[in-house]
Amino acid sequence: MSKENENPNIPDQNIANEPTTTKLFKAKEYYKAFILDVIDLEHGVDKRAVITEIKSKNNMSGANAWMLMCSIVIASIGLDLDSQAVIIGAMLISPLMSPILGIGLSVGINDVQSLKKSLSHFAIAIVIALLTSTIYFYLSPFDQITPQIKARTEPTFLDVLIAFFGGLAGIISYARKDISTTIPGVAIATALMPPLCVTGFGIANAENWDVALSSFYLFFVNTFFVALATFIIVRFLKFPRTNFLDEKANKRNLIYMAIFSLIVAIPSFIIFSKVFNRITSEAKIEEFVDKVIAEDRIYLDDYEYIVGDSTNRLMLKVYGDKISIADIPTYNKQLTEIGLKNTIVQIIPTSEINLDRINQLQSEINGVQQMTDKLSIIQKEKAEKEQVIDFLKDEINSLRLDSTEFSKLCSELKALYGDISSVNYANGQRFDYTTYSEKQPIVIIEWEGKDRNRNSKQDQINAFLKARFEGAEVKVVHEIRSK
Repeated sequence: MSKENENPNIPDQNIANEPTTTKLFKAKEYYKAFILDVIDLEHGVDKRAVITEIKSKNNMSGANAWMLMCSIVIASIGLDLDSQAVIIGAMLISPLMSPILGIGLSVGINDVQSLKKSLSHFAIAIVIALLTSTIYFYLSPFDQITPQIKARTEPTFLDVLIAFFGGLAGIISYARKDISTTIPGVAIATALMPPLCVTGFGIANAENWDVALSSFYLFFVNTFFVALATFIIVRFLKFPRTNFLDEKANKRNLIYMAIFSLIVAIPSFIIFSKVFNRITSEAKIEEFVDKVIAEDRIYLDDYEYIVGDSTNRLMLKVYGDKISIADIPTYNKQLTEIGLKNTIVQIIPTSEINLDRINQLQSEINGVQQMTDKLSIIQKEKAEKEQVIDFLKDEINSLRLDSTEFSKLCSELKALYGDISSVNYANGQRFDYTTYSEKQPIVIIEWEGKDRNRNSKQDQINAFLKARFEGAEVKVVHEIRSK
């Protein structure tokens, strides 16, 4: 039988005529050899070539410096525009990974000179990145914290794992000479550059120092654990060392490194706990809205969960009275039952009519009308949503004025009567001990100086406001301001 294609480390499989004990022993040896062959990292690794490769790219001058500046600008634009695709493109052309791998390699082989070079070029890269991103965000007309920026301000233990295993993949790809396909993926996964850009954003917007510090911590965590993973693989594969330490000093250095790694990771555990609790609470709030508010959710304009020192609040911003203050005890009980203890509901009626909400409901109605099955349910949903639209339109056409309408009314009155000094408007309630009415407009007008024709102006203003409010009875109060 030809043995050409067989692994020399795997025993002969033709053991049919041998004793059972021998068969079991050889089978054990076969599978052991097979597993060792599968997980073997050293096979085909040219260690000195890897060292030379990493050292040759371990610089941040000339073309690499310009590449870094270009990638920083592109990433900053992506953060500003909240474009993940642009950010990924920037990470693909960034040369920031090389000096970090150089740091891990230098520590692993005890090469002090190479370590100094790696650290100096890494420092240069940080300075270039921070200067470039700070200048960009200082000149940028946008200063909003986009979701892509916010995502780089909450480093958690999961980021530690991503950086560590990304570093493993990076150094292994160098070892097996598969850089072209793996390093770009590692650069994207570990996301070394975007946190530096966010740090520049925080510096450019001086009031966002917490953003700058949080994002720089994420960058530091990513950098440290990529370098640590590189160090571990270099030591595991027993790369040739430049300088040898005695065993005692070597163990001491490993202990120091383990302690420092733990210290670096501790804040990420704390942040992870906070993020996990927040996400859990948000999921429970969504469950509460879906199950408890249920079909009345269409009357819910918005809601917000506010964490306090001792008591948390769920603010419900609602239209109409379908969701009322009388429901609060039931809501509080339901919140406790789903696991949100020390949480109370506050209901805020709103008159801020959102036309997008009307358009959304109208679009849903149009979609519902296209469905042919479950006709009774469809008709019920359509009727409810039309009811909400009618309510919202009534609110828009009611006697309430928003700031734009009120400003327009004031401008019209000033154009007609130049000696008006101020206008006050409110929706009032009226009771003449016989009947009660609400939504009666009350307008208080202040005048400069005295005017004998004030009575005629009052009649004109009453007529103007009555027409302005489409026939509603308007109570006008005149006051004179002395100059």
